[in-house]
Amino acid sequence: MTNFFRKIRQQQFIKNKFTKYIVYAFGEILLVVIGILIALQVNNLNEQRKSDIKEKKYLMSMKNELLTNVELVKTEVEGLKRSINGQRELISLINSEKDTVNEIELSKILAVSFSNVFELKYQDGTFKELLYSGGLISINSDRIKNEVTSWEGRMIDIRKQEKGVYDAREKIIDFIIDNGVFKIMLDDVGASNHFQIRKSIRRNSNKLLLKSQKFENLLSYHIALNESQKYYYLRLENDISNLLRLVEKELNKN
Repeated sequence: MTNFFRKIRQQQFIKNKFTKYIVYAFGEILLVVIGILIALQVNNLNEQRKSDIKEKKYLMSMKNELLTNVELVKTEVEGLKRSINGQRELISLINSEKDTVNEIELSKILAVSFSNVFELKYQDGTFKELLYSGGLISINSDRIKNEVTSWEGRMIDIRKQEKGVYDAREKIIDFIIDNGVFKIMLDDVGASNHFQIRKSIRRNSNKLLLKSQKFENLLSYHIALNESQKYYYLRLENDISNLLRLVEKELNKN
C-alpha cells in the first residue's frame, strides 16, 4: 500500500513538474516573440525615419531645381519676345510703302531678331536620379510621382520645338549672308570691334532684303515657330509652378 501511494506521489510530482516546464517554456517563447516584435517595430520605425529623411532630401532638391528652372524659362521667354518683336518690325518694314528706316536701325533690328539661339538650359539632375536610380520609391505622393515620370516627355517636345526654331533661324542667316551684307550688320551693332574685324570701307545696303519675297516667307515661318516655342515655354512655366506647389505641400507635412 505504501508503494502504491509513493508511485502516485511520484506521478503527481512528474506531472506538476512537466506542467511547470510547459508554462515556463511558453513564457520564454512569448518573451522571445515579444522581443522580435519590438525589434521589428523599432526597425520599421528606423526605416521609416530613414525613408522620410530621404524623401525630404529629394523634395528639397526638386524644389531648388524647379525654382531655378522657372527663372530660366522666364529669361528665355523675355528673350523670345524681344526677338519676335524685332521680326514683326521687319514684317512692318517689308509691308511699308515708304522707306522709313536707315541702315543702322535696320542692322539693329536684324541683330535683335536673329542674334540669339533660344535653348533652355534646364536642370534635371534630381528628376533623372529619381527615375533611373530608384529614388522615386521614396516619394509618397502619387501626384508627384506621375509628374516626374511624365516630365521627360515634356522636355523631348520642347527640344524638338527648339530644334525647329534653330533650323529656321539658320536658313534666314544663310539667306542674309547670300543675299545681303552681313558685315554691315556687324559694323553697325559694334560686333566688328568685338570680334576684331576691320570695318567695311565700302558701304552697301541690306534694305534689298526687305524687297525679297523669300526673305518675307522665311521670316513669317520663323515668327510662327517662335510663337509656338514661346507657348511651349509658358506652358512649361505653368507646369513647373504647379509641381512646385505639390512639392511644397509635401514638405510642409513634415
